[in-house]
Amino acid sequence: MNANYYQIIRECVETGTRHGVSRAHKHTDDPPYDVIETCVEDAIMLELTNKFNFAASEDQLNYQKL
Repeated sequence: MNANYYQIIRECVETGTRHGVSRAHKHTDDPPYDVIETCVEDAIMLELTNKFNFAASEDQLNYQKL
């Protein structure tokens, strides 16, 4: 069995976009563009991290050793 990664990522982006726009408009009817952008980015990344496990980057590993 193979996963359809394109479809999984597409669903994450679509769901994250809807949630992010909704979150940006939660407390105001006219949020600034950068607030919308940040909320959408955060929501998409949340959706992706719920579906996939990402290995820590080398920078994060080196930082943790310090």
